[in-house]
Parts: sequence; C-alpha cells; structure tokens
Amino acid sequence: MLVHFKSLLAHVRAVRVVTLVALFLVVLIVLAGCGRKQEADDEYDQAIAQIEEIHQALSATELYELGPEDLQWLEDEFLTLSERVERMNELSSLPLGMGNVAEFGSARYRSTIQMLEVAGLLAESGQIIASVGNESLVALEDTGIRFDPDNTEETWLDVLQRRDSEIDIALDLMQDALIKREQIDESELPGRVYGNLAKIDELIEEVEHQLELAEQRAVAYESFGGEGNRRYLVLFQNPAELRPTGGFVGTIAEVELLNGQIFWYEFQDVYHLSQAYRQSDHEVEPPAGIAQFVRTDKLQFQDANWWAHFPTSASLMLEMSEAAGVEPFDGVAAIQPEAIQDMLASTGSITVEVDGAEREITSENLFDEAERQRREARQGNESETDHKDVIGVIGEVLFDELSNGDREDLIPVVLAMFDRLDQRDMQAFHVDSDVQELLEERNWAGLIDPEPDIPSLAITFSNVTGLKTSLAMQPSVDLVLDDEATDGSVEATLTVSLAHLGSTTGDPFYEGFQRYWVDIHLPDGSAVLDRQGRTGDDPEAGSGGAFIVNLDIGEIRDVTVQFTMPVQEQLLIRRQPGLVTSEVTLRRSGCNVPLEFVQDRDYIIEMNSTCPQLLIDDDD
Repeated sequence: MLVHFKSLLAHVRAVRVVTLVALFLVVLIVLAGCGRKQEADDEYDQAIAQIEEIHQALSATELYELGPEDLQWLEDEFLTLSERVERMNELSSLPLGMGNVAEFGSARYRSTIQMLEVAGLLAESGQIIASVGNESLVALEDTGIRFDPDNTEETWLDVLQRRDSEIDIALDLMQDALIKREQIDESELPGRVYGNLAKIDELIEEVEHQLELAEQRAVAYESFGGEGNRRYLVLFQNPAELRPTGGFVGTIAEVELLNGQIFWYEFQDVYHLSQAYRQSDHEVEPPAGIAQFVRTDKLQFQDANWWAHFPTSASLMLEMSEAAGVEPFDGVAAIQPEAIQDMLASTGSITVEVDGAEREITSENLFDEAERQRREARQGNESETDHKDVIGVIGEVLFDELSNGDREDLIPVVLAMFDRLDQRDMQAFHVDSDVQELLEERNWAGLIDPEPDIPSLAITFSNVTGLKTSLAMQPSVDLVLDDEATDGSVEATLTVSLAHLGSTTGDPFYEGFQRYWVDIHLPDGSAVLDRQGRTGDDPEAGSGGAFIVNLDIGEIRDVTVQFTMPVQEQLLIRRQPGLVTSEVTLRRSGCNVPLEFVQDRDYIIEMNSTCPQLLIDDDD
C-alpha cells in the first residue's frame, strides 16, 4: 500500500513538473511571439515603404528611359525586398511546428501568407528583369547603335537573346504572382495589410504592363536583326504634294539592321529606283486617279503609295522594288517631315554642305531648306545639287548624329517617334506576320480602319497636279446625323469642304491651281443615298465614292454624301497623314450644341448620349 502511495505521489509530482515546464514553455513562446511579431511588423513597414518607392520610380518614367545606374538600383532594391519578404515569411510562421495547424484553421493567416508570397515572387522577378536590363544597357553604351567592325563586344540585343531563358523565368514568376493575387481573400487580410493593398496592386499594374512588353521581345529580335540582317525601305513623304499615305515620295533610304545596330544605310532619289522599275517587265495597272490625271502607262514606283491603307501600298512597293532588281526588304516605314523636325529638336541644329557652302538645318527651317534648291532653280539660279539630294544629305548627317550619340541623346528621339507613330506621322509595315500584328495592335500600321471594333470615317485627299500646293489647302468636315430610324439606322449627311488659301502673288508651283482626288470611306454597314459634286469613276473607291475637286486661288468647293449607317456607340474619325489640321463639326438631331474640334490625330466620338462627345485619351 505504501509503495503504491509513494508511486502515486511521484506521479503527481511529475505531472506538476511537466505542467510547470509546459507553462514555462508557453510563456516563452508568447514572449518570443511578441518579439517575432514586432520584428515582423518592422519588416512589413519597411517593405511597404520600399514597394511604394519602387512603384514611384517605375511610374515616373518609361522602362526604356532607365539608365544602367537606375536598373542597378532597382536590382538592389528587389534583392533587398526579396530578402525582407523571406524574413517576414519566417517571422510569420508559428513556432513549434504549429504553422500547419494555423494555416488550415485561420483564413486570415492564409491570406497574409499568400500576400507575402505575391510580394516575394514580384521581388524575385523584378531582380531578374533589372539585372538583364542593366547588362543590356551597359552593352548599349559600350557598342552603341551603329555597327563597328572593330568592336566585337556584345550588343544590347545580344545580351537580351543570351539571357532570354532568364527572362522567361522572370515572366513565369510574374504570372504566378498575378494568379496568387487573384486568389487572396481580401476580407480576411489584417487591417494594416488591407490598408496598404492598393500600393501593392499599383506595383502589380506596372508588372502587368512590363509583362506585355517582355512577351513581345521575339518581335524585337526579329525586327532589329537578332536573327540575321533585316532590310528596310524608308519613304520620306512630302505633304506639299499630298498623297493617300502622307505625300509624294521624293527621297528614299535603304536601311539594314543587324543585332540591334544600324549595319548600313543609303539615301537616294526615288527616281533611281523608279527608273530601274520602268525597265522591268513587271506591270501594275494605275489606279483611276493616276490614270486620269498623272499617266496612263503602268504605275510608277513613286506613285505606288496611292492606297490610304498603308499595308496595301507598302506591300506593292516591296513587290515593285524587287522587280527592279533591289535586294528584298523586310519592311517599309513612311516618315513625314514633322518626325524629322522632332529629331532635329532633340539633336539640335546640324550643319550640311551644299554646293560648297555650309548650311545650318534646324527643326524650324527644315522644310524651307529642303525646298531651297528647287525654289532657286525656279528663279533661274543654277545649282550643282538637286533638291532631292539635299534631303538625302540632311538625312545622312542626321542619321550619323543620332547613331553616334549616346543613350541620353536617343531617349527623346525614341519618345518623339512613338508620338509620331501614334499620330500616323510615321507608319510601318513588316513582312513578318507577328511583327505586323504588333504594329496593327499599336495602331502604327496605317490601317484604313485603325480600330477593328470601332466603325471609321476616313476622307483621303490626293493632289494630282504634280504641283506642291497642298499646304495651301484647308479642308473642313461637317457631319449631320438625323434621328434614329425604327430599323436601327440613322441618316447622315457628310459635307467635305476644300478651301484654296494660296496668294495670287505667290509662286504658282506652291500656291497655284489645285486638283484633288477625294476618296470617302464610310463606316461599315453604310449605304449611299445621294452624292453631290463631280464624281470620279473608280472601282477601288471607298464606300462613299471618289470625287474630283478643282480649286483656283480663293475658291471653296464642297462634296456631299448622304447615307445611312447603323446606329453606333462610337465613331472613329481617321486622320490622313500629311494633311494640314482639318476642322471637324458634328451635328446631331436633338442636340443644340455641335461638337467641334481640330483634328491632329484620330479621334473617337462617343455616340451614346444626345450630344456626341470626344473620347479623350489620358495622354491627350
């Protein structure tokens, strides 16, 4: 009996000891947890501040504006953030292996951990992208954009292609982060985490934008010669003799790219290629406007930009240049003088030599200097240099200036070119279907219907006199919409006015008689009811038909089309490149205030309300 009592007493004492030890351990856990919580909170606060700083840095500039030092900073920041998130993850885990129990028992805990995982994935991805970008920019500064046979170092494009698999890893991490973010139950997040969720989501928006750009890198490899030499035909269009894609092509350039660098280029008078084409057996029947007023034999190369839908004109010019014996091109770019003016505004004035004398070319005097030789020739002054050769000389000096400049010199030029592409002062076509698809998605391809889901109204003017008088023509457009019919259509009246602003005392070559072939492309589903004005017989004309308008100095002439079109939620008014700004007025039955604007780019009109309104882009 005594033995049993002693045994029981020993057991009770053991239980007490165990209980005391367990209680002591619980106290230690709580105390440690408090310390871990405070440490985790500190890390969290620093992580949020760091995320906000990264977001501000990315929001303040475009990715292509960042320099090597900026990307090195980003790489370091993302590395620190990744380490900080990992530390937070460790501190957020419950001790003594209780993490799994808490994970299944606490939605709040799961949501917090998921948020940490998102941040960790973004940080790891950002570190990779910043590292690749940094090395690529260093290579750009070392080797430039002009091919140098003596410099055998990697180009910026070589670096991207070498590290392409790492970019794929970064993109996968980004994608995983986006998926995990969608799975988070925001209602279960702790208050202070939820309060900062917007900052993290803003960073995610930046990541999604960069994700889209990075996924298109194969297009960049192809376009910039990463898979071998790529050749481009560049058209310099003169808006003084307006043509459907922007102006008469007087000067062209052949440009060859390899591994992201300009390998070779040459400027030339368009008639050199045109003469070679005339001697070929290749023949294209001229469109109606050219056949009636320019020439009746086969279409000539310089007139092949007759189709406002740029892919049609560009692909035909590639076909004709190949028939002329020129090495095949991979794409075509059309450039307006405004784009060259932007380049000069970025580089500053350049000096060119013409007939043994130096001339300073600026963004302000570009057009005058380009036409100076022709004006002097018309005044009887002899010159050794043709005006088209002057344009080539200006282009060569400007190309040299840009290609020999550093990255800081190129950034404003690149940004300006993006703006000009958006305004259709530059257009591009590529034979590679993937590249062409991207150009069309960005609205850089010069399509007659720029937005596939929005009906377009496009009016195209073509100068068919051979004179440089188009800068003295001011167009205006008046569109009147009646009430909606029971069949879901609306009757509309379109009036296009052309005003001759030339002077009787000016040079008739620039301010004299004008004749235009006017082509009208109506929204899909439209039906013409009546047309007023001298019509042109053109089987290829737009759905609104073609018109011939003759203008003497001081005259204003109209053409009118009455038509029905389906009721639309939106309507796009397309801008013709090279055209002086057009004045547009839209009137709608039931609305007392007309919509009026000066068109310097494509504009989308919201048609849902009683009074139509312009859809204003955030960048406008």
